[in-house]
Amino acid sequence: MIQGETKHDEVVAHQTARKLMDLSVEHRKPVGMGIIGPGANRMQALERAEEYARRAVEAAVKLARRLELLRGSKYTGTTVFIE
Repeated sequence: MIQGETKHDEVVAHQTARKLMDLSVEHRKPVGMGIIGPGANRMQALERAEEYARRAVEAAVKLARRLELLRGSKYTGTTVFIE
């Protein structure tokens, strides 16, 4: 998302996040999202893109691993902690 002369970037970012969350809940699948902004200009987006992309991929991999561990554990009536 790159900021323009209006607040359109904010509307698009918020609605994208909301719809992805709705789809995640509806289909019972985790969804990762990486949006730089809203409010980022072109230079900020270029400076952050590589780092944000790397962190987004790391988060998705961690989530997948934790879900795998959680699905393999047996619920005993207590809180399950996954590192």
